[in-house]
Amino acid sequence: MTDDVQNADDPLGSPLYGGLEDGRVWRVGDTVRRPAGAWTPTIHALLRHLHQQGFPAPRPLGLDGRGREILSFLPGRAGLWPWPQALKTESGARQVGELLAGYHRAVAGFAPPSPAVWRHGPQDLAPGQLVLHGDFGPYNLIWDGERPAGVIDFELARPGDPLEDAAFAASRIAPLRPDSALEKIGFSAPPDRRARLAAFAEGYGVDGAVLMSRILATQNDELRRIEVWGGEGREPWATFLRKGLAGEVRAELAWTARHLDALAIG
Repeated sequence: MTDDVQNADDPLGSPLYGGLEDGRVWRVGDTVRRPAGAWTPTIHALLRHLHQQGFPAPRPLGLDGRGREILSFLPGRAGLWPWPQALKTESGARQVGELLAGYHRAVAGFAPPSPAVWRHGPQDLAPGQLVLHGDFGPYNLIWDGERPAGVIDFELARPGDPLEDAAFAASRIAPLRPDSALEKIGFSAPPDRRARLAAFAEGYGVDGAVLMSRILATQNDELRRIEVWGGEGREPWATFLRKGLAGEVRAELAWTARHLDALAIG
């Protein structure tokens, strides 16, 4: 397959589930299809750069006859609920940090096309910024046995401070949320979140205190995007807002604020 528009009679495919917007992502053979938009050329340029750097991300393969983007399918197990066993270990948390550091190294030399249009709209890179993954959570990591083997879903990529990506990922990997929300992830008892945060920080290569100093701000920024962009009707934040994600983030913020001192690392 090439970067050409594919034949108009491409089959719909089989739906892939796991996100908050069901029915948007489909598998056709060894490819994944999803709706394209104004942001697609920028994201495809990013994915081509990552492919050239040897980073394990989907390869962009153009558009199909239905106007959907075509991406290569990454085999393995996504970190959906329940999490893969390896992800529930401190070693798994460290490997996620290493993988994110690898992404930031790979993307550091990427110059977005001009004008650069992202899912939320146009935005250029500012000094000191790089292109964040934007949603580096367990659900967007592909595992091959004991090791993470790839990263998917770059749709929310955007310019930003790399520590935003790190703080977001750390909050998901710890995970920084009430104990009542852990059973569906696959924990029979609350994990040692502090040790998991320290392992992630070690893997990413950042001082633990620096990482923790960004946690609450990053969660607040996520909440603000859902409320503001979702309130404006921008997708996918409007769907996030409609499905109650803002309430979940508020609960995570409140839990984190209460436990921040006990979680301190560095």
